[in-house]
Amino acid sequence: MKKLILFLMGMSPLFAFSKPGFPADHVVSFDEVLIAEDQIVYERNSKDLRPRLSEFQVSYRRFLSNDVGERFALVTFTKETGILRIVDEQDIVGILANGERLYPISIDGETRIGSRGTALLNFGPNKFPLVGVETRNE
Repeated sequence: MKKLILFLMGMSPLFAFSKPGFPADHVVSFDEVLIAEDQIVYERNSKDLRPRLSEFQVSYRRFLSNDVGERFALVTFTKETGILRIVDEQDIVGILANGERLYPISIDGETRIGSRGTALLNFGPNKFPLVGVETRNE
C-alpha cells in the first residue's frame, strides 16, 4: 500500500497540468518545412480566390496542424504606415498543397495592427497541408 501511495504521489505532477477531456489528436504542432515556398508554383486563373487589396504584407509565417487535419498559419503582418488597421479574413489567402486557395475561417490574436503584428489564422480541416499564404498590395 505504501508503494502505491508513493507511486501515485510521483504521478500527480503529470496530471496537475493536463486538461481533462481534451483529445490528444487536437493538439496543434508546427509542420516540418520540406520545400521552400518560392519553389512551389501554381498557375493562376480568374476563378482563384484573391486577397482583398490592403496595406498588409507577410513578413513571417509558420504552418501548424493537428492529427485531425486542421490547418493553421502563424503570421506576422507588417505595414508601411503605423496607423491602426484591422486585418480580417478577406485580407489573406492560404494556399494548399493541391493548389487550392482559401480564406481563413477565423483569426485569433492581434487583429488591430499598427506597423507590425502577429495572428493565428485557422483555415479549418483539410487533407492537404498549407504551403503558402499571400496578401495583395497592388
